[in-house]
Amino acid sequence: MGSKLLFFTTSFLIGWFFQWVGLPAGWLLGALLTGMVWSFFIDKLIFRSELFTLSLALVGVVIGFMVVPEEVWAYRTLLPAFLLSLVLTLIGGIALGKLFGKWTKLEGNTAFFCCLPGGASEVIALSERYQADQRIVAAFHTARITLFVFSVPLIVGVGSRANAVPIIEEPQGLWADGGLIGLAFCLAILVFFLSRFLSFPGAPMFVAILFGFTAHQLAVPDYAMPNVVMGMAQVLIGSLIGMRFDRKTVKELKRIGGASALTLLLYVLMSIGLALIFFVLSPLPFYTTLLAIVPAGAAEMASTAATLQLDATVVATLQMLRVLGLFLALPFLLKWFAKKPIKS
Repeated sequence: MGSKLLFFTTSFLIGWFFQWVGLPAGWLLGALLTGMVWSFFIDKLIFRSELFTLSLALVGVVIGFMVVPEEVWAYRTLLPAFLLSLVLTLIGGIALGKLFGKWTKLEGNTAFFCCLPGGASEVIALSERYQADQRIVAAFHTARITLFVFSVPLIVGVGSRANAVPIIEEPQGLWADGGLIGLAFCLAILVFFLSRFLSFPGAPMFVAILFGFTAHQLAVPDYAMPNVVMGMAQVLIGSLIGMRFDRKTVKELKRIGGASALTLLLYVLMSIGLALIFFVLSPLPFYTTLLAIVPAGAAEMASTAATLQLDATVVATLQMLRVLGLFLALPFLLKWFAKKPIKS
């Protein structure tokens, strides 16, 4: 327990320092780097998956405070562009899986599950049922998520900085800020317990956004959630993702060879291309579309949007819809592209 507390304290301090010196998405990147360094050189710590659920809920509560109902209704105009990007994402993931299998000589199901664009935990678990090499699937998805969480916020932060307005947090009083922080954690804990009864993709964040929005509109309409709450959520997320990227992951990727690095690079380029298509077809700024379209986590991308003063609500909405769309399409993808497991 003591070592985990020390780890999170260190992650928070480094994340705060990165944010203070002006590094884009400093909370997230500082914690991510801390987790990676800690797992490689200090100690490999194991955390329960519920802790990530809590961080999702915390991000959702903060985004709920930012929701403007009129803007949410306007998101319906984005549906055609989103559906096109979803279809292209699925096609791109399947094509990358075919190339990945050809380059590495991996068994077909292993390459297929490696390149499915999203829902890493569920995809990894499902891959075992189809007799894929779960170690390689887990290593590839860990590397994919780590790469996106590191590179995309950095790209968006640097690219959007020229037009950014400095974030000035309005003083609300120490008691008000303390009460809002307590409210955010109480709502996140409530969502955490309720999420056990909700099985649809993105449930914790979706419910947390509703709770945060309701609390803001009905209880504290004149107050904004302190920025440090999103910072703490990003520290949790970055720390957990960074800790997963360990020596074992690198060993599995090395076993595959350079094809894994090339496939990951193509994943990034594909995501940027899809964001460009979405940008052309929608009224959203390019960097918002990039955060909304990349096959990475909703919490990571939405929290980055919030800290960079982009539209975190639309980013969270489209990311959750992407994951939901993937799981609706998954039975058909498995039927068409995955080999049926051999019954023993």
